[in-house]
This record gives sequence, structure tokens and C-alpha cells, in this order.
Amino acid sequence: MIILILSMLLALAATFLLFQSIKLYNNRKRYEVFVEKVSKLIGDNFGTAHAKFSSKQTENVERDFDRMATNFNNSLAEMRKREENTAAILSTIEVGVLILNINKEVVMLNKSATDILKISNSATTNGQHFINLIRDSDLEAVVDKCIKTWQPQTGTVKLVGTGQYLEIKSTLINEKILVTLQDITNVRRLEKVRQDFIANVSHELRTPIASLKAIVETLQNGAIANKNVAKDFLNRMQVEADKLAQMVNELSELTRIESDNFSLRVHPIDMDVVIKRTTERLKAQAERAQIQVKLEVPQNIPTVLGDDNRLEQVLVNILHNAIKFTPPRGIITVAAKSESDNLLISVNDTGIGIPPDDLPRIFERFYKVDKARSGGGTGLGLAIAKHIIIAHNGRIWAESTENKGSTFFFTLPTIKS
Repeated sequence: MIILILSMLLALAATFLLFQSIKLYNNRKRYEVFVEKVSKLIGDNFGTAHAKFSSKQTENVERDFDRMATNFNNSLAEMRKREENTAAILSTIEVGVLILNINKEVVMLNKSATDILKISNSATTNGQHFINLIRDSDLEAVVDKCIKTWQPQTGTVKLVGTGQYLEIKSTLINEKILVTLQDITNVRRLEKVRQDFIANVSHELRTPIASLKAIVETLQNGAIANKNVAKDFLNRMQVEADKLAQMVNELSELTRIESDNFSLRVHPIDMDVVIKRTTERLKAQAERAQIQVKLEVPQNIPTVLGDDNRLEQVLVNILHNAIKFTPPRGIITVAAKSESDNLLISVNDTGIGIPPDDLPRIFERFYKVDKARSGGGTGLGLAIAKHIIIAHNGRIWAESTENKGSTFFFTLPTIKS
């Protein structure tokens, strides 16, 4: 567009000089030569379009002509450099930028825009209608309102196909429409996590606080005079206080694990020792629940590099859940085997299982399967286990069938011999 305007201006200047030359010389042959030089001047390279005439009477025209060509050449080079700099800047920013004409046809867009809109070939986008790129009427409506009102417009749209949340801003500038797009999907996800976190904390705190309040009110209303009743109520208060303390401790632990300052005390570990120590630790709890715990850990399993206390914490959290949700006379099997460069550890139970819809979310903080809500716990144990395993460069996941049981897996990189 800039080159076209410059060419038109140059043509007008050349025409003026042309008529001056006719007026001075009234020579048709000279006129034809001059037209040829003007044609060269309007070409792509202004610097090579110098007109040469032999007559001394044309020296001023020739000098002005050469100066004009040089000035236009320098101006064009400067404008091209500015365009290149602008394109370079736009290519580095993470916000998607599109420029449309008044007909909503694409004049220019940057790389971030192609990434956000998932356009594979940006070279074919120029001249296309905006709706053909975005394929979303809500986004187009923001641009339409900007054109109609001549005022900047902003909106947030969820794309139906991809589920992305895009923030769009549309502004009119010199009969062009500047459109910016920002993918705020992660921001929305974090907002949802924060909202769920607050809701879950409130839910978990409500029950023990309500129970403590009811106990205190009962004691205040005279129950404290009966020693047996008062003792029972004090024991209940201790149970509820322990739940609150456990929640606070686990929240602090999870916050510490998720922080940048979290570090592991890494050293070579024999995981068979850690597994045996952990199962022995929970043996009494399993026996009280009438559950058998079996070990399938071969001798000489590969050594891993990790923090044995943290890995024991992972096993305790997984085994504790397995015991809690496995009916009496059930079986829990802890196994370990080498797979490629990893040690695979699994904890299988014959418990109530996990519904398919809940399975992908069980490692989220405070998330509880509905069947598990009556079983106590804070819903933070598996979230802690997940972060510890990730910190060891491992993976953790679960498989389950309702009413048949669940299996939790995690991997740890082994030390290469």
C-alpha cells in the first residue's frame, strides 16, 4: 500500500516535470525520452532511474529529478526498515495481533495469532475474511460492534471446538481494525482451581468446626456436670481437633512441596527396604480392618536415586487409602518390578473401586470420590504423593474398576550400573 501511494505521488511529480520539459523544448523526441525515464523512475529501484539529457537547458530538471529519485529511494528504504522492525516486534510478543481492513479481511497477522487460532499456513491468510480464520461468531461480534460504534471493544469468548478461552480486543485505527487475541485458558483454569480450593477447604472445615461448636454448647448447657458425658464429649472434641490439625499439617506440607524451595535428600535407595518398612508400619491398622497385605517384591530389584523418607510417605498415603476403602477380608498387594530404566511399584486392592468419571481427578487436592466422603481424611494425601513422585522424575497414575478394586502405580528412575 505504501509503495503504491509513493508511486502515485512520484507519477504526479514526474508528470509535472514532463509538462515543464515540453514547455521548455517543445520537442517530441525529447518528450519520448523523458517519458521513458519516468517509466524507469516509477519502477522498483528508484536509485537507477536517473534521467540524462545533453542540453544545458535541462540541467536543472535533471538535478531535481535525480534528487527526487534519491529522496524517494531513501524514504522507501526507511519505511521498509520500519515495517521489518514492526514485524519483528510483533513476532516476539505472545499476544495474537491481526490487522483487518474495513471489510474484515486480513491484512496482517503475527505468529502468536496463527498459534492461538491454530493456523498451519499463515501465508494463505492475507485477504481472507476474519470469520474464515476464527470460525466463531462471538469473536466476530466483538469486531462488528467496534465497527458499528467506532469505539474499542473487549470480550471473553470460549471457543466451542477447542474449549479455549480467548480475550479479544478490537480497535479502529485509520480505517483499519486492530484485533488482539490472548489465550487465557490457563488463567481460567487456575481461577477454577482456586475456587475449588476455597470451596473444598470450606467444606472440610465446616464439619469439624460445627461438631466442636455443638459439643461446646452441649457442655455449656449443663452436660459438663455429668463426668461420664463430659469425658465422652471431650474425646469427641479431641478427634475433631486432630482432624483440623491433620488438615493444617497436610496443607502446609503440600504448600512446601509445591514451592520452589522444596528439595529432596537424594541418595541411592533399596526400595525393597522402604516397601517392607512401610507395610510393617501399617500392619496393625490393616489387621484391625481384617485386611491381608501381601508383598510381591523380587530380590535384587534395581536401586533408585531418591529420598527414602518422601517415598515412604507416598507409600503410606496410598496404602492408607487402600486399607480405608477395602472391605474386611480383602487383600492388598504391593509389588515391584523393573521396566526398562525405571522401577515400577504398584499397590493393588480389592476395595470399592473408583468411578471412571472420578479417576482422572483423584490426584487433585481435596478431591474426594462421593463414596469416600464418609470415610474421613482430608483429600490431600494423593496430591502430596503426586508432587513427590514428580519431584523424583517419575510418574504416578491409577487404574480401577468399580466394586472390584483399584491399582495405584508409580515409577522411579533406576541408577544405571
